[in-house]
Amino acid sequence: MLDHLFLDAVAVLRSALDASLLEHAGQEDRMVYDLLNGDLVWEASVSLPGDSDPPRVSADLNLDWPSWSQAAWRAVLAGESVEDPPEVGVELVFRVQRLASRPDLAQVLQVLPEESPELGAEHLARSAPVLEEAVREDPGPSELAVEVAYEGTYRVPLPVSDEAVDEHGTVLPGWVPQRAGGGDALARASATRQVSAAVEATLTSMASWVASALVRLADLDLDYLPGTEED
Repeated sequence: MLDHLFLDAVAVLRSALDASLLEHAGQEDRMVYDLLNGDLVWEASVSLPGDSDPPRVSADLNLDWPSWSQAAWRAVLAGESVEDPPEVGVELVFRVQRLASRPDLAQVLQVLPEESPELGAEHLARSAPVLEEAVREDPGPSELAVEVAYEGTYRVPLPVSDEAVDEHGTVLPGWVPQRAGGGDALARASATRQVSAAVEATLTSMASWVASALVRLADLDLDYLPGTEED
């Protein structure tokens, strides 16, 4: 994980979620390292500010930085060509809970498109909604919840040569990704800055979409169970 690219991406996404005024719900964010495979996974859950505990609507985010992507990124910075660019696995689950009755799933899906906005050159694909029902042991209404998941990958953009960038920092047409510069420390630093800037713009846009989707879900006219006095 040379130059901490994944940690920088996590920090950018956390900052963008905070800037969107989202609150971290439930347990604290977790960074998990798989000792067997060498994969890194970051998990977080966010909700709208001022929502109850547990919140009515929330979003669970999962970023996966596999070991092969780490090796590919190291190769890029070493000036080597790679057949497959490094990528981050992305899973996003929207959850509406504390429901007193079965929701109209078509109404829920109406505010959640089949694909997410562009994540680099890719999109996250929406899966079929999942409906849960928790039956209480004591007399009282059951509690229902619905989850809608998005899954996909974000391909980390490869650095381009300085000649391919105009004075505004835009990649000129016709140029393809070039080597990061081998053993040249300045070239490696320039490559890292290029990629970090692209990752920051992409993840900031993703955080804004998550926040707007949560607002649209919260605005739906759904039948919720009464909250506690604190709520």
